[in-house]
Amino acid sequence: MSMKNWFVPAVKIAAQALPGTAVLSQWLDEIATSRIVERLDRLEDPLTKYGPPPRIKMLTAELYSLLQKQSQDVPTTHLDWAPELDDFKKEMRHLEADGLLDGSHHLGPGGEFGGGFRLSRSLIVLLAVLYGNRTEISKLIEAIETARTQLDGKQLRQKINLPLTVIDTFFTKYAEQGQAFKSEQVGASIYIPKP
Repeated sequence: MSMKNWFVPAVKIAAQALPGTAVLSQWLDEIATSRIVERLDRLEDPLTKYGPPPRIKMLTAELYSLLQKQSQDVPTTHLDWAPELDDFKKEMRHLEADGLLDGSHHLGPGGEFGGGFRLSRSLIVLLAVLYGNRTEISKLIEAIETARTQLDGKQLRQKINLPLTVIDTFFTKYAEQGQAFKSEQVGASIYIPKP
């Protein structure tokens, strides 16, 4: 056991034995509780490793908002640079380093992301789960799980109020798990379940 692992418990035991140090014992308990809560928060929200929780939540909420605002004619993981992202370049670099997004890297407004960037399919699913309408996501999953015939993402979007890119990404993820075939045709969003 390392020194730091036994030091805090030893101080707590000693503090409880002395009447004037009860506050110290309570303070050490609060530190331990705070650390446990922080660790649980990181397990609950895996994005916290990319920046302080309030900032990364603001960034990811903005990314989902940009997904919702893009044209719904063609599913695309590409987002154009938006001035609202100016304050989040550091967090975006962390996301890029882990392969969750990919900037177009040119000089000018927006820096390395000024020409836009692509979100990974995994990040899109996570953004949808965090910020999308849960009822609509449930409908999408049910439609995919119970599909016996081909699904068209553009037609499904008329029934399920989610961005076409989110619908298409779920199609792709199910296909990657071997549950279906997914059209690779540019602009298409076709899902064909396996029997």
